Amino acid sequence: MNKIHRKTAIAETSDILLAAYDQGESFHWGRYEAQLPLCAFTANGLSCRKCFQGPCRINPFGDEPSRGVCGADRDQIVMESLFQATLDGVLETARSLALLDERFPGGNLPDAFPELPRETVKRLTAEGVLPVRKEDLFAVQNSYFSSKAYLGRTLRDLARLGLIHYRLLKEMQARFESFGRELPVFHPEGVNILITGQAPLPALNGLVERAGERPGGKAFNLFLEPSKAAPGFLTLADHGSPELALAMNLDALLIGADASFPALAGLAEKTGIPVFLAEEAPEKVLDLALQHHRGRSYLTSSRLLPAPPGMNPGPLDEKKEEIRGAFRSGDIQGILVVFAEPNVKQSFFARSLDLAEEGIRRGLLVLIAGAISAQVEPLSRELTRRFGGTPPRSPLLYPGSFYDIPNWVPFFRELNSGRGFDRLAAVISFPEFYRTSTWAAAVTFLSLGFAVQIGTPLPFWGSPGLTEILLKQWPRVSGGILLASPGLPDSQTQAREIGEVMETRKGGKA
Repeated sequence: MNKIHRKTAIAETSDILLAAYDQGESFHWGRYEAQLPLCAFTANGLSCRKCFQGPCRINPFGDEPSRGVCGADRDQIVMESLFQATLDGVLETARSLALLDERFPGGNLPDAFPELPRETVKRLTAEGVLPVRKEDLFAVQNSYFSSKAYLGRTLRDLARLGLIHYRLLKEMQARFESFGRELPVFHPEGVNILITGQAPLPALNGLVERAGERPGGKAFNLFLEPSKAAPGFLTLADHGSPELALAMNLDALLIGADASFPALAGLAEKTGIPVFLAEEAPEKVLDLALQHHRGRSYLTSSRLLPAPPGMNPGPLDEKKEEIRGAFRSGDIQGILVVFAEPNVKQSFFARSLDLAEEGIRRGLLVLIAGAISAQVEPLSRELTRRFGGTPPRSPLLYPGSFYDIPNWVPFFRELNSGRGFDRLAAVISFPEFYRTSTWAAAVTFLSLGFAVQIGTPLPFWGSPGLTEILLKQWPRVSGGILLASPGLPDSQTQAREIGEVMETRKGGKA
């Protein structure tokens, strides 16, 4: 931790890290460094826990062992890793939806995709990917390593999972819209409660109602972590990790069933912050949070702040007409979506900032999406500094979390005059991420025909055979292009890669 400036691209985060380090906390940077050096087998996807005979490890240098106990070789094991990560990501979103609406498991997903280009639907139907149903979550499979001949079919199953994930996101969007809650006012001196994971909708409703029934008392700020940003709720600008909120003026932590940071509870208790499960009585949560608030003792003077309203879907809707005109006149040369959440293996948001800067220089519409979109103000300041103190002229929007993907897709179709996304000058970049549901979002865009760039080392590259399938067969199945490689390119190389895709796809721009 003596090289704090290398941990994150957001300068003001250093004060929080130093203060926490003085208190004996290292957060996930320290836990990651304690794991080094990383195992090359795992990093390349050449380890397997499919059954209870292993774990098996395939030698990454071509020597023995070349097969697992069951006889699966490197191609089969690595494809299983890829398939399972995608399925886990889709199921994570499905479980979040079930927590929002207990009726979901008994319902179904519509087969039709009216918002997709006709060319895209025709291609996916011809490839046997459409139609999709919720039951396909149980029909897709990797054949339990039965034959390498199934690897191509597994790619179609990945495309099918991507479309199922898109449908789940549409359902999530509908549930939050049915909640019908306006974005609340942030109270700077209020009691701050952070909700991690996906809390059940009844629990969220209960907290909102009880907090609003306290006239004349302290106001409450209910924050969601950026990866779970949703309409009607404040999203925490957490500098890249909810763990950092524990070093600021947080008064209570509410943990949902699928929270991503299991160390949060122990860290919070160590610093005296009350911890609750999402199912606990709202009155108890609010009362103990208020008690903690009255006995304030925080590690730094840094304060919890919400992500500005600019990351919510509204401003994107308000700018649609302006974007249409600029796109058709040529003032906007294409679209770059920087879809990022921090990954401890690289400095937080440094790669994302490099790509956003490249997009602005090329005159692209740049959308900063995912968990990174909560960091609107520090990111904008850094980009302004890079442009010599003058705010960049190119459109830069913060549309929110991946729950908003169903809002963007019809708009992209409209910008492209209804033609397939494989002919749209657009790149969906994932410069840094860690959750399987984020990888599932990348597969969703690939399944729709977009060019998708990956900037995080993937544990799937131990198989040259699989590499060829992923890079060469996606264009045939959906029109999508996967921009990824076994060795992680630097940000300058990825910036040039974006430019090359824009040049080849410009012919599809309206």
